[in-house]
Amino acid sequence: MSFDPDNYLDQQVTSSAPAFDPDKYLDHPAATAVERGSFSVPQAAANLVTNVVAAPIAGIRGIYDVVTGKGMDRAAEDVRNTQNALTYEPNPATSEALASNYNPLTWIPKGAKKAGDLTLDITGSPTAATAVETGINALPMVAGVKGGSALRPAPVDVDAALSNLSSKQSMGAAASSPRLDILPPELQQAVRTAVQQTGGAINPDVFGRHAEAASLPVPMKLTEGQATQDPRLISREMNDRARSPGMVERLNQQNQHLIDNIQAMRDRVGPDVFSANPVEHGDTLIRAYKDKAAEADANTTAKYQALREAAGGDFPVDAKSLYENASSALHKQLLFEHAPSGPMAQLSRMAESGSMTFEQFEALRTNLSRIQRTATDGNERYAAGVIRNAMEELPLKGEAAKLKPLADDARATARAQFQAVEADPAYKAAISDSVPPDRFVQRFITGQSATRDGVATMRENLQHDPVAVQTLGVATLDHLRRAAGINDMGDGNFSQAGFNRALQAQSPKMGSLVDPKTSDQLETLGSVARYTQNQPRGSYVNNSNTAVALFGEHAAHLLEKGANGLTGGVVPVGTMVRKGLENRQIQKRTNQALAPGAGLNRLSDMPK
Repeated sequence: MSFDPDNYLDQQVTSSAPAFDPDKYLDHPAATAVERGSFSVPQAAANLVTNVVAAPIAGIRGIYDVVTGKGMDRAAEDVRNTQNALTYEPNPATSEALASNYNPLTWIPKGAKKAGDLTLDITGSPTAATAVETGINALPMVAGVKGGSALRPAPVDVDAALSNLSSKQSMGAAASSPRLDILPPELQQAVRTAVQQTGGAINPDVFGRHAEAASLPVPMKLTEGQATQDPRLISREMNDRARSPGMVERLNQQNQHLIDNIQAMRDRVGPDVFSANPVEHGDTLIRAYKDKAAEADANTTAKYQALREAAGGDFPVDAKSLYENASSALHKQLLFEHAPSGPMAQLSRMAESGSMTFEQFEALRTNLSRIQRTATDGNERYAAGVIRNAMEELPLKGEAAKLKPLADDARATARAQFQAVEADPAYKAAISDSVPPDRFVQRFITGQSATRDGVATMRENLQHDPVAVQTLGVATLDHLRRAAGINDMGDGNFSQAGFNRALQAQSPKMGSLVDPKTSDQLETLGSVARYTQNQPRGSYVNNSNTAVALFGEHAAHLLEKGANGLTGGVVPVGTMVRKGLENRQIQKRTNQALAPGAGLNRLSDMPK
């Protein structure tokens, strides 16, 4: 048989020899039985195994502990346990049978960590198997094991357990228990398998995290460490990634799926939005506000025109009363000296003549509105508003009193528009061109100065324009994407910290920016992103992928030399096994970490 160092631990001398698993060998119930005296081997065989097998195994175990992170101090303990077990006072009944059939390179039983998973495979004659069976039956922990058969848990009503799980268990970060039938088939099967293995229970927090990840528009898969949030597992998975293509592929896939989820939400929120950056979003919103203002102004003008036509073509406003009302209001607020000189002079002349045409009235309103938007002096802007309010009161001439209903209608329309602009800073900024498009979104939607009530008012004022309403949501999602470190082309490494900070800042306003479903999915996305990147207290993730690897290499090298020396250099066990052991263990850990529903059966991690 040719020797393959990469597969040393799986190499079999005979076709029936089981694989060597150093993690389980010394903990196997069969070894315990030897130690307790249920059976043993002759002293000659014991010495052979002690010198040729036990010491190298201890050395291998030391390398194994470094590779798997289980502690180098176990090597010495394993030497003692192995020697004690194999040099115990012989039991004649079992020693004779084992001595005639024993092969130290092939008699390596398969083990398990609990009785329910125990399988036993003994190479040798029926006599040896019978002796081993006799010894194992003496162990209470595996009572009932016959001839290598295994105890299995009693059958579980999986459907009943899952129904109870779905209806009653808390799912951790998930807002409510997810329905199993809407989860991906492989996760459903993983839940069923875990329930069967544990006898009817799974870790609800782990299930909740897996379910959250699977519920996103672009379903995601968590590793075992991410699903359990166990600092040890997270550290091991991240530290293995340099030598585990599967783990690297999963981490890259998760990064892409986080980006894809934001894009999927953006596509659903803004199916009619084609603006691609904050400047274009600002243009869309400003244009929508200006369209709204133009429509409101046209409506107000129509009402005043109806009043003029009812008065026989003359505009029935008492110019003298209008001037007196405006002057009185300005004096009361100590603003008369701050009033814009041009409009006040024009109003004074019309009061002296006792006449004001509709065209003059409209022009004066327009001029006052412009001053309100552009004047640099705050008092002047406010005084212009006082004059305009006096104009909206429309004091009528005596003979036009019968036209009061039409005048009230026109006045109410004009006042409503004025109040709408005053109540919405974004509206006022849009129609006055006081905030440019490139700063409009940040100023009124996503920035710190944008308030919850202000955003709610924006949404209400923009209801007439579906694209503008969609743009509110799209601009928000784009802001979150950029906060996560993803550019407008969709490139970059997703930062859960940046995303969640931005999401928390937008949370009070989210109800006015996106629909409830999207709001919930954004919260879920933030949680899942945190699971994939979290390094909880107690973790020891080697983010540079150098220091930990170098330490492990050095420690394993020392133990490798020690294992070689224990056999006098006859068989370089340490050298032969090290590479295969490392590859085997990393692949084993990776397969476990990437399995669907990984961690569901970790009941020991649940609160007692």
